[in-house]
Amino acid sequence: MKLKVNERVFSGRALSMALGAVLAALLVFCLAAPAWAVRGSASALAAQIWAGPQVLMISSYHPGFPTFFHQIEGVESLLAPAGVDLDVEYMDSKRFNLPEDISAFRDMLAEKLSRLPRYDLVITADDNALRFALDNRALFPHTPVVFFGVNDLSLAHAAGDDDNVTGVIEAVSMEETLRTAFTLQPELRTMYALVDGTISGGADLLTYLSKRAVFPGRNLAVLSLTDLTWAELAERLGKLGPTEALLLLSAYRDSTGATVSFEEGLRRILNSSRVPVYDLWEHGLDRGVIGGKIISHFEQGRRAARMALDILGGTPVVDLPVVEGNEANRYIFDYNVLSRFNIAPSSLPEGSRVLNRPTSLWRTHRLELSLGLGVLVVLAVLIFLLLAYVTRLRRARIGLRQSDERLQMSLEATSDGLWDWSLDAEKVYFSPGYYAMLGYEADAFPPSYESWSGLLHPDERERVVSEVSEHMRSGEEFRIEFRMRNKDGGWTWILARGKTIAWTRAGRPERMVGTHTDITDRKRFEERLVRAKEAAESANRVKDEFIANISHEVRTPLNGVMGMLQLLQTSTLNADQRDFVDTALHSSRNLLRVLNDLLDFSKIQAGKLDIREAPFDLVGLVEESLDFFKLQAGGKDLVMKADIDPSARKHYLGDDGRIRQILFNLVGNAVKFTAEGAITVEACELWHPKPGRKRLLFTVRDTGIGIAEKDLSRIFAPFSQVDGSLTRTYQGTGLGLPIVSKLVRLMGGNCEVESEPGKGTIIRFTLSVAEIAEIDEKNEAESGLGDVRPLHLLLVEDERVNRIMARRLLERMGHTVSEAENGRDCLARLRDNTFDAVLMDVQMPFLNGLDATRAIRTAPELSHVSTIPIIGLSAHAAGHDRARALEAGMDEYLIKPFEKSDLQRALNKMEDSPR
Repeated sequence: MKLKVNERVFSGRALSMALGAVLAALLVFCLAAPAWAVRGSASALAAQIWAGPQVLMISSYHPGFPTFFHQIEGVESLLAPAGVDLDVEYMDSKRFNLPEDISAFRDMLAEKLSRLPRYDLVITADDNALRFALDNRALFPHTPVVFFGVNDLSLAHAAGDDDNVTGVIEAVSMEETLRTAFTLQPELRTMYALVDGTISGGADLLTYLSKRAVFPGRNLAVLSLTDLTWAELAERLGKLGPTEALLLLSAYRDSTGATVSFEEGLRRILNSSRVPVYDLWEHGLDRGVIGGKIISHFEQGRRAARMALDILGGTPVVDLPVVEGNEANRYIFDYNVLSRFNIAPSSLPEGSRVLNRPTSLWRTHRLELSLGLGVLVVLAVLIFLLLAYVTRLRRARIGLRQSDERLQMSLEATSDGLWDWSLDAEKVYFSPGYYAMLGYEADAFPPSYESWSGLLHPDERERVVSEVSEHMRSGEEFRIEFRMRNKDGGWTWILARGKTIAWTRAGRPERMVGTHTDITDRKRFEERLVRAKEAAESANRVKDEFIANISHEVRTPLNGVMGMLQLLQTSTLNADQRDFVDTALHSSRNLLRVLNDLLDFSKIQAGKLDIREAPFDLVGLVEESLDFFKLQAGGKDLVMKADIDPSARKHYLGDDGRIRQILFNLVGNAVKFTAEGAITVEACELWHPKPGRKRLLFTVRDTGIGIAEKDLSRIFAPFSQVDGSLTRTYQGTGLGLPIVSKLVRLMGGNCEVESEPGKGTIIRFTLSVAEIAEIDEKNEAESGLGDVRPLHLLLVEDERVNRIMARRLLERMGHTVSEAENGRDCLARLRDNTFDAVLMDVQMPFLNGLDATRAIRTAPELSHVSTIPIIGLSAHAAGHDRARALEAGMDEYLIKPFEKSDLQRALNKMEDSPR
């Protein structure tokens, strides 16, 4: 007798054997149940009988490091039950991180790997282990890598770009923890962040302060051990009331330098406080803190282990994206502390883990009860299967017939076209939807490979056939877009998906299946988007050119105005006249700042503003920013102060021009909006996760009019001002702070504002800079504004006022000046005269400055002056204008209007660095 189920045939003898095997397995299960009550024995037995997948875990540290036990517990909580064999290697890089240490570890590991079977997967814990794995992929080529505990975002994202690497990024859940606290305690009005002066504490404090805008109705305050002793902190904590709570960021060292361990610091805080203490890290749990959304090293390890099991189960690594931000963090709370403050566990966020919850019979004897229940369920299922067996046989054919009918209806109803290609038999199936999307009735043309290829667009036929053939051989799923001719003679855009699903014994493709989707509408929409994008880019270019032209046309006469005013400054004037000249010159410089702001804002909007890093003097930069506004500050009797933290170096590598622009805007605003008191610029150095780089924290404080809380959210909006009325007291374009915000972000930092009307404003911003060896200050000083020997100069300028102004300035500096009105005149004078340097305007009639410079450098008849220093003078202020001038052969480039000091500095540079 033979029984037939879903077209698979089993003999009666085979069925009897299968049932007997099920009964035997059940008997073994029942007899072995008492032994399985001993934890770990089952997995140990399985490990002895079957060898599971082999996984190597590389830990950045050593077994005694605080986070290791939580990490390994999380990993083994999933791998051990799954029968995975886990080996662990320790880099111990917290104590031994020299290159020779890493090399020794690599050699040791390479020796081990050469003697062991190949591992199926590698897990790395923390940054150093991931970096080692990426740098030494040759040790385990083509082996999937899963990382966790990594907080270096650039390293994690770089690793995620590798199709065989994925993992979990570690980040604090500041906003989620604060939101949970305000939810659990509706009466909570003030949250105090408890922090000390450590670098990590300072960085977390910046993140905390940035959340004030997220919780406008709550007070996010700070208790800092940099200002308090432990005793003073205890006194402050004792005064906290029911509408207040604490968020523990860092508490190791007080204002006197007294340092305690984390456990001792937490004990002091809990002994002094009568309010809940929230935390962000796992090591504060079960010690008296209430909890929060926690960075759980156990959960990080467990999440990584889950990804590892998915990969070992056949999931491609590329289908498991890197877990971003705080997705691996978990809400964890202490039941005892919740009870102390009358907070019900039912009000916690969904999925929260509660420690110290009272246990039940089920929790205490879960294994034994589970085994007993399992036995009962298996017995019930077996009885049900025996009773239903004959009924299932009777229904098998009915179900098969219904399945065929449903499949046919699905093929007819779907908008996609289905195809099935049997390569050996040269048979092809096209569904009705396949014909319909091309405008044909079903079976209107033969279902064959030739029919398909004949309908392809001639320009795409070779490419499409080649790609299908390649994917056919590789077995990988493919997605190809192409055009097919429809019944009306037009072209229909098709998205084809397909895959080889069967192979011959010789390894040749035997069968492919896939779908066709009509994407014509999508393609038309994409074409419209491209045209709209091109139109927008064209409009943006017109706008940029208009702003650049306006800037050039304003800078040219402004150069004459500022030059003449500077000439007046050097003449004999009475006090009133000098005040008039100084005021006019200051107003001209303010107009120049407006022009520069417009140009910079346009560049930022177009994404064309470049950050150029060069050595700069931090102290000099801050003092220069304050000195620039001393005249305005002196008129108000304002005190201007600089406070540079001793931790900061004197020199760094960064874009000093952009940093100066940020400080000029912020200090200028402080002077504008402060009638009395003081303005202080502070700077200190912070830790940066990337080796060789640091963060600079700048703070600009004033005692001015302040900003209302409702206006804080829009002060960084372009062209926006707090007071936009016609009667406003303070003038401006509304571009300063938006440019500051965008420049800070371009330099890898962030910006925040703290203000109170009537008391003043504090603006903090951070910047990413590079470390640099100290610079020889003697040589640096010698390259400044010293006297230069009298020179014979050729001034080439077509605009009469600018020519007169420049000549007079140069003559006041002690130089002899000859003039030329255009590039052609310049070349004629150079042929017959000797000069020390040329000051060359760029935009001139007949022959412009760039072409004249190229002629000087390359023309045979001018070879005797081909190395003469040339200083470009132009009202074109864009970065590419300067690059074009230097590429043409100019040695220096001054943007009009220029200061006398700029001119003198350029001449000194030419004198010190001859060609």
